[in-house]
Amino acid sequence: MNSEKLEQLLIQHLEQDQLKSKQEQDRLNRIEDKIDKLSDTVIALARAEEKLINLETSRTEILDTLDNHEERLDKHEARLQDGDVTLNTITRVFWIAVTSAVGSLLVFLGMPTK
Repeated sequence: MNSEKLEQLLIQHLEQDQLKSKQEQDRLNRIEDKIDKLSDTVIALARAEEKLINLETSRTEILDTLDNHEERLDKHEARLQDGDVTLNTITRVFWIAVTSAVGSLLVFLGMPTK
Protein backbone atom coordinates (compact mmCIF):
# COMPACT_ATOMS: atom_id res chain seq x y z
CA MET A 1 0.00 0.00 0.00
CA ASN A 2 2.91 2.28 0.62
CA SER A 3 4.12 1.76 -2.85
CA GLU A 4 0.69 2.63 -4.29
CA LYS A 5 0.56 5.72 -2.17
CA LEU A 6 4.05 6.64 -3.21
CA GLU A 7 3.19 6.04 -6.83
CA GLN A 8 0.10 8.16 -6.49
CA LEU A 9 2.06 10.96 -4.86
CA LEU A 10 4.64 10.82 -7.64
CA ILE A 11 1.90 10.98 -10.25
CA GLN A 12 0.32 13.99 -8.51
CA HIS A 13 3.69 15.66 -8.26
CA LEU A 14 4.37 15.07 -11.98
CA GLU A 15 0.94 16.44 -12.90
CA GLN A 16 1.55 19.54 -10.80
CA ASP A 17 4.97 19.98 -12.41
CA GLN A 18 3.43 19.62 -15.86
CA LEU A 19 0.74 22.16 -14.96
CA LYS A 20 3.35 24.58 -13.62
CA SER A 21 5.50 23.99 -16.68
CA LYS A 22 2.51 24.73 -18.94
CA GLN A 23 1.72 27.91 -17.01
CA GLU A 24 5.34 29.01 -17.17
CA GLN A 25 5.46 28.28 -20.88
CA ASP A 26 2.29 30.33 -21.44
CA ARG A 27 3.76 33.16 -19.38
CA LEU A 28 7.02 33.04 -21.34
CA ASN A 29 5.04 33.10 -24.60
CA ARG A 30 3.16 36.21 -23.46
CA ILE A 31 6.43 37.86 -22.46
CA GLU A 32 7.96 36.94 -25.80
CA ASP A 33 4.95 38.40 -27.64
CA LYS A 34 5.28 41.63 -25.68
CA ILE A 35 8.99 41.82 -26.45
CA ASP A 36 8.20 41.30 -30.15
CA LYS A 37 5.65 44.12 -30.03
CA LEU A 38 8.15 46.39 -28.28
CA SER A 39 10.76 45.50 -30.87
CA ASP A 40 8.35 46.38 -33.69
CA THR A 41 7.53 49.66 -31.95
CA VAL A 42 11.21 50.56 -31.58
CA ILE A 43 11.78 49.82 -35.26
CA ALA A 44 8.76 51.95 -36.21
CA LEU A 45 10.06 54.80 -34.04
CA ALA A 46 13.48 54.57 -35.67
CA ARG A 47 11.89 54.75 -39.12
CA ALA A 48 9.75 57.71 -38.08
CA GLU A 49 12.83 59.46 -36.69
CA GLU A 50 14.69 58.87 -39.95
CA LYS A 51 11.76 60.31 -41.90
CA LEU A 52 11.70 63.36 -39.64
CA ILE A 53 15.43 63.86 -40.14
CA ASN A 54 14.98 63.62 -43.92
CA LEU A 55 12.06 66.06 -43.80
CA GLU A 56 14.08 68.53 -41.75
CA THR A 57 16.98 68.25 -44.20
CA SER A 58 14.64 68.82 -47.14
CA ARG A 59 13.02 71.77 -45.37
CA THR A 60 16.43 73.34 -44.73
CA GLU A 61 17.45 72.87 -48.36
CA ILE A 62 14.19 74.40 -49.56
CA LEU A 63 14.61 77.39 -47.25
CA ASP A 64 18.17 77.89 -48.51
CA THR A 65 16.94 77.75 -52.10
CA LEU A 66 14.18 80.26 -51.31
CA ASP A 67 16.73 82.57 -49.68
CA ASN A 68 18.90 82.38 -52.81
CA HIS A 69 15.92 83.14 -55.04
CA GLU A 70 14.92 86.04 -52.83
CA GLU A 71 18.43 87.51 -53.09
CA ARG A 72 18.35 87.11 -56.86
CA LEU A 73 14.94 88.80 -57.03
CA ASP A 74 16.23 91.68 -54.92
CA LYS A 75 19.17 92.13 -57.33
CA HIS A 76 16.84 92.07 -60.33
CA GLU A 77 14.52 94.57 -58.66
CA ALA A 78 17.46 96.92 -58.06
CA ARG A 79 18.51 96.57 -61.71
CA LEU A 80 14.98 97.32 -62.85
CA GLN A 81 14.83 100.43 -60.67
CA ASP A 82 18.14 101.61 -62.14
CA GLY A 83 16.69 100.90 -65.59
CA ASP A 84 13.61 102.98 -64.75
CA VAL A 85 15.80 105.95 -63.81
CA THR A 86 17.77 105.55 -67.03
CA LEU A 87 14.61 105.21 -69.11
CA ASN A 88 13.07 108.31 -67.50
CA THR A 89 16.24 110.26 -68.24
CA ILE A 90 16.29 109.07 -71.85
CA THR A 91 12.61 109.97 -72.23
CA ARG A 92 13.22 113.50 -70.91
CA VAL A 93 16.22 113.98 -73.18
CA PHE A 94 14.15 112.72 -76.12
CA TRP A 95 11.31 115.15 -75.48
CA ILE A 96 13.74 117.99 -74.89
CA ALA A 97 15.38 117.14 -78.23
CA VAL A 98 12.00 116.91 -80.00
CA THR A 99 10.86 120.21 -78.49
CA SER A 100 14.15 121.85 -79.45
CA ALA A 101 13.93 120.45 -82.98
CA VAL A 102 10.35 121.64 -83.41
CA GLY A 103 11.26 125.06 -81.99
CA SER A 104 14.30 125.32 -84.24
CA LEU A 105 12.25 124.23 -87.24
CA LEU A 106 9.65 126.88 -86.50
CA VAL A 107 12.34 129.53 -86.11
CA PHE A 108 14.06 128.37 -89.29
CA LEU A 109 10.84 128.36 -91.28
CA GLY A 110 10.16 131.81 -90.09
CA MET A 111 7.49 131.73 -87.57
CA PRO A 112 5.66 134.96 -87.95
CA THR A 113 6.51 137.39 -85.29
CA LYS A 114 4.16 140.05 -84.22
